[in-house]
Amino acid sequence: MNIRRAIWGVAAGIVSCLAAGSLCAQPGGLQDIGSAGSPNVTPQEQEGIGVVENLGGQIPLDLVFTNADGKQVELGSYFNQDKPVILAMVYYDCPIVCAVVMGKLTAAFKGIDFAIGEDYNVIFASIDPTERSPLASSVKDRYLANYGRPNEGHAAEGWAFLTDSGESAKILAESLGWTYKPIVGGEYSHPVCIFVLTPEGRIARYVYGVGYEPETMRMALLEASKGTISESIGDMIRMYCFRYDPTTGKYAVVAFRVVQLGGVASILLVGSLIGIMLTKERIRHRRSLVATEATPAKDATDTSHSAAGPTL
Repeated sequence: MNIRRAIWGVAAGIVSCLAAGSLCAQPGGLQDIGSAGSPNVTPQEQEGIGVVENLGGQIPLDLVFTNADGKQVELGSYFNQDKPVILAMVYYDCPIVCAVVMGKLTAAFKGIDFAIGEDYNVIFASIDPTERSPLASSVKDRYLANYGRPNEGHAAEGWAFLTDSGESAKILAESLGWTYKPIVGGEYSHPVCIFVLTPEGRIARYVYGVGYEPETMRMALLEASKGTISESIGDMIRMYCFRYDPTTGKYAVVAFRVVQLGGVASILLVGSLIGIMLTKERIRHRRSLVATEATPAKDATDTSHSAAGPTL
């Protein structure tokens, strides 16, 4: 391991934790975006929708959907690849909320250093049984172009835009504890929430609202990956300092752990300074000994020359 890189990683992790601790101490820090439903529906249309969390629950991987190429695929084909999965239940013709969710998620994907199809997979699954693969394909092309990463081939494979004319979407939603219903005008009332799943298809995290900050998504992926995504030392420190807060749908700093880390950092700093001082003292002492040993030798040489007298 590159020692300098490791040191910078430790420093970055400590600084981010301490900065987050400072932020939490200020009014307005780490605000909750909330888990509101679609803003363009009435209270009556929102009745009966919501989320009942099922953390650790296994989603059914044998469900069959249609992908953007018009092919029948099992949901499980996107799992068991040593990659966590981000799942969003949407519908592609949604006039407001779903478009915002997909756009904000894409912006978050662009803002993290993990790559779709290489480090994690993404599934957008339509809840509208009337939507078909040509629509899913056009939506996929648009968001892939927006993503704009050089690994587009991997992203195209690892980013699924699914449709379903049967019961698969309903069964999947039920397994997630995510309730939705059709409303007037061919639209759907549904909670604003996405899901982060383990490589095996277990629910690791619910993320609410549309404020998908890159760091939140990055930490959720690390948590769900169970070690399948390589963590830097800085990531390990951040994961130690932060814990997911279900009331806000975000990762929040754990104050006492920041204090612990600050104490450890202080001890390391003081220890490093003492070590530097002792090292400098040892070097100075060695130089002094070398100088002392060299002086008698020089004096002895001068004395021997004097005792011999002048040479004839």
